[in-house]
Amino acid sequence: MLIKLFPPEKELTIAGMMSGTSFDGVDVAIVKVNGVFTSLRYRVLELCFHPYPESVKLKIEKFLKDQDVEILSELDVDIALEHVKALRKCRHLPEVDLIAMHGQTVWHSPKKKSFQIGNADIVAIQTGKIVLSDFRSKDIAVGGEGAPITPYIDYCIFSKSKTIALNNIGGISNLTVVGKSPEDVLAFDTGPGNALIDIVAREEFGIDYDKSGHLATLGNVHEDIAKRVLRSDEYVWKNPPKSTGKEYYNSDFLKKFDIGNSYDLIATVTYYTALTMRKSYEMYVFPKYAVKRVYLSGGGAKNPALLKFIKKELSEIGIRTFVFSKKFSDFKEAIWFALLGNEFAKGHFSNLTSVTGAKRRAALGKISVPW
Repeated sequence: MLIKLFPPEKELTIAGMMSGTSFDGVDVAIVKVNGVFTSLRYRVLELCFHPYPESVKLKIEKFLKDQDVEILSELDVDIALEHVKALRKCRHLPEVDLIAMHGQTVWHSPKKKSFQIGNADIVAIQTGKIVLSDFRSKDIAVGGEGAPITPYIDYCIFSKSKTIALNNIGGISNLTVVGKSPEDVLAFDTGPGNALIDIVAREEFGIDYDKSGHLATLGNVHEDIAKRVLRSDEYVWKNPPKSTGKEYYNSDFLKKFDIGNSYDLIATVTYYTALTMRKSYEMYVFPKYAVKRVYLSGGGAKNPALLKFIKKELSEIGIRTFVFSKKFSDFKEAIWFALLGNEFAKGHFSNLTSVTGAKRRAALGKISVPW
């Protein structure tokens, strides 16, 4: 029997929190939620963003490079305290019944371990609120990839629409095709989103990211090299269910491009994200769904150079692209985690076996209480 923290009919105020693979900071969405599953209804009360200080970003980069357990232990506390700071920026925090935090992903090994740090007990004690966290482990425990998990909410919200694709471009690009039933949902990571672009920005230009895609517009795209790399990209050719992360699309992967000019390199890896998206739709979406529209969200949707490449590549295969409103695009995943928290709190399963390959449905999340 599933534990229900709250009765299904109760309206909850939930703070959803997301820290993406770009390591830029914490998104908070405070949301009023009614119902469960396809009867979900929500209203956004407040959206807040809290940037990580440079010291935390550098420590994350150092851990990813050195895999030092002592640094990881420090980060678990640091990230939790940054989440607390993010919450305290929100004027609606006193009204919150529940916090649903994704945490900061520092390692994702499909079907083995997906590691999100940010000690939820610290957040619970510091805020006096119940906290749900570690949303991926239960899916892995029942044989799933542990990702992606937000397609469940994509289905809950968009199941009454005609067949559409939702493509979020964070550090990694992930898509959801909403079908007629939960068993028909197709969702997987298509490959890099901003991951390779951000690495080039840091390593070649000393900045966190290519703002507005400006640097990419100054270089020449080497399509022949991008297509050569695509042929050797083992992840792209792997059949869904599948998921990936910066463990794969990292500095070592970037060496495959072997382009000496920094501007040409960032232009080419920006194009590469669009190319992997196109290939994913051709190989894995079209055989099952006649998708004609893709709705884009995430940080990559704010990069005009990347959007230009995506529009070109997808239009060539008959897909029109649309970008969600800026506020929704920026905070979609934080809102979605609030809704995932609602499902757990009301005793509802929230993974999709068709998406992650799990052997059965499961309730995603773990509870940390402030007492």
